[in-house]
Amino acid sequence: MADLQILMVNFTINGNHYTHGYYLADGIYPKWSTLVQCYRQPPAGEMGRSYSYFNSKQIELRKDVELAFGILKRKFAIICGTYHGLSAREMHKTMLTCIIMHNMVIQETRRNKDWNNHQDEDLRPEILPARGLPARKYAQMTSHIKSGTLYNRLREDLRANMWTGFGRDGGRIE
Repeated sequence: MADLQILMVNFTINGNHYTHGYYLADGIYPKWSTLVQCYRQPPAGEMGRSYSYFNSKQIELRKDVELAFGILKRKFAIICGTYHGLSAREMHKTMLTCIIMHNMVIQETRRNKDWNNHQDEDLRPEILPARGLPARKYAQMTSHIKSGTLYNRLREDLRANMWTGFGRDGGRIE
């Protein structure tokens, strides 16, 4: 159970408690409880406004994340490899390390104009996926992640929460 605690996050939305984080995804990904997608066909009329608002914000934020992650993937080969066998803590530390190193390169580039920043070059070597590494609590985690009920509940809770907090007044924050 100690290994599972590392993977857990705790947050509550609309009175529902969640123990796993989530990613913003587009429609090509499966409907899993850790992937939040837009609504394909929001309802029409007044009720549909909250769905449209959710979709627009989800797309906006997802594109920001994809852009940032794309930059990191071009610079750091470790991000492109498979993470089987790494704990959530190890994955978190790896990502933070890459983000910190990226920020250091940006700072050095601004300070020293002779610094050669290979910003648009793909410097990664060929990555071959690792095979046969053990996955901790694989069956339990897979069942939870693939839960259609959790997928629908999380997306609905996020939509309702966003609409209540920001959508009704046109997104203005007082």
